[in-house]
Amino acid sequence: MGFPKGQKRDFNALQRRRLKAATLFDKGLAPAEVARQLGVSCQSASRWRQAWEQAGKAALKKAAKAGRRPRLQPQDLPALKRALKAGPGEHGFPTELWTTQRIAKVIETLFGIKYHPDHVGRLLGQIGWSCQRPTTRALQRNKAAIRRWQQETWPALKKKALKEDRIVVFIDESGLSQKPHRVRTWAPCGQTPVLEFDFNWKKLSVIGGITVWNFYFQLYPGAIKSPQVIAFLQHLQQQLPGKLLIIWDGAMIHRSRLVREYLESLQGRIYAAALPAYAPELNPAEYVWGYFKQHRLPNFTAKDIAHLGAFGRRQLRNIRRRPKLIAAFWKQAELW
Repeated sequence: MGFPKGQKRDFNALQRRRLKAATLFDKGLAPAEVARQLGVSCQSASRWRQAWEQAGKAALKKAAKAGRRPRLQPQDLPALKRALKAGPGEHGFPTELWTTQRIAKVIETLFGIKYHPDHVGRLLGQIGWSCQRPTTRALQRNKAAIRRWQQETWPALKKKALKEDRIVVFIDESGLSQKPHRVRTWAPCGQTPVLEFDFNWKKLSVIGGITVWNFYFQLYPGAIKSPQVIAFLQHLQQQLPGKLLIIWDGAMIHRSRLVREYLESLQGRIYAAALPAYAPELNPAEYVWGYFKQHRLPNFTAKDIAHLGAFGRRQLRNIRRRPKLIAAFWKQAELW
C-alpha cells in the first residue's frame, strides 16, 4: 500500500486513514478521489472500498499484522553461544569451519528461526565472536604436562632465578625466506595484487632470546645447528653479564652433545630448562616471530637473500627498542 513520501509506517495512523476512507465512501466518493485525498494508491483505495462494501466500516479496523518473523531473544544467545562452542562437527559439518551459512542452519535447527547469512554476522558480534584465522596445535600435546609446567615448574624456575640472581631468557628459532609472507591488502576491485619474488630455496635462520625488558637475536644463513646455538649463548653472555636461566623447547639442537658439553663447561653460569613438548604458546619468543612476520614483513619481496637479511635485521632491531612491545609478548604467553 502506498504512503506519502517520507511518512513513517505507523500502523495506528494507517488504521485512522482506513476509517477516514470509510467515512468518505459513506459520502459517495469514488476510490480515485479517496486515494487523492488520503495520499494512498488507487489500488489501496479500491481494496478498502471492496472490504467496506462487504462488511462495512468494521472491515477497515486494524487487522492483526503478520510483521517480521520473531528474532532470537537475548535469553536465547547463551544457548547459541554454547552450541557454536561445541564446534561444527557436533552439528554434522565435515570440517571445523564456521560460516554464516552454517550458523544460520544451526539457528534454524535449534530455534526454528530463519536468518539470512548476511545478518548472522551482527548476531555473532552480540555474543563476542569475530571472524579469525585459526592457529594449529599438535595432537601429541600433553595437556596435563603443560598444566604441571605452568602451575609447578614455572613458579619453581622463577624462584630459582630470584634466589640465584639469574636472568630468565626464553630462546627460540625461526626461519626467513624470499617467499613473501602474504597478508590482505587493498587493491582495485577485480585486480588481484601480484607479488613477484625470486623463487629459490635459500633461506635465513634467526635465533632469539627474550628477557622481561629486551630481545636479542642473531641471523644465520641456512639452518641453525649446534655451533650456531653455542655462538648465540656466547652472544647472550656478552650482552647479559651474570648468571642466566635459559628456557627453550626440546629440539635436538638444544639437546645435542656439543651444546650439553658447552653448558657443562660454564660451571653453572647458564642453567637450561625445557618447555613441555608441543607447547609453543608458553614461549614469549614465539610471539616475537609472529609479530615480526605479520607486522614487519607482510608482502615484503626481497631482491635477494642479502636484501632479506638487511631488512629483517633492521626490523628486529626496531622491535627490541620498544619495551612495551616486549612486555606484550610476555603477557601473551601468560607467564608474568
